Amino acid sequence: MSRNKSFNPDHKALEKEIIEVFRSCYTDFPRARIKPHESPDFKLIINRHKTIGLEVVRYVLDSQNYTKTDTYLIDSDILNGLIQKKEKKSTGYQRMRYTALWLLIVSGSNLSEPLLFHPETFDWTQFSSSVFDKVFYLDMRRKQLFQLQ
Repeated sequence: MSRNKSFNPDHKALEKEIIEVFRSCYTDFPRARIKPHESPDFKLIINRHKTIGLEVVRYVLDSQNYTKTDTYLIDSDILNGLIQKKEKKSTGYQRMRYTALWLLIVSGSNLSEPLLFHPETFDWTQFSSSVFDKVFYLDMRRKQLFQLQ
């Protein structure tokens, strides 16, 4: 029997760690109460009238295609696929009156995954979303944050 991720303490601890790294890297992170939620994963409650929905998704490579010691170039197709996948799920988010919706794509949250290489010349502006007001990519290992939209 599979366990729901919302009841998995390891998953919730990882999500909390991701949020803390995101908060430390994003200088414009709002003063907000962070409330764990399901779909989206977090509510950033700024005040009674302003709440931001934050969906977190992990950038994961197929474990059959890599070795732990390898370094891989970040794949824009995977990033676009993650954005599109979460956009399809977004109809439920829109019914919940959020001031804004953010998407956070995360790599490096599991040390058994290979390191992703993102060259200085990578065009982070090639990504867009019609649903999410802001889209971020967070490299947990390097503690680097890129705003894609």
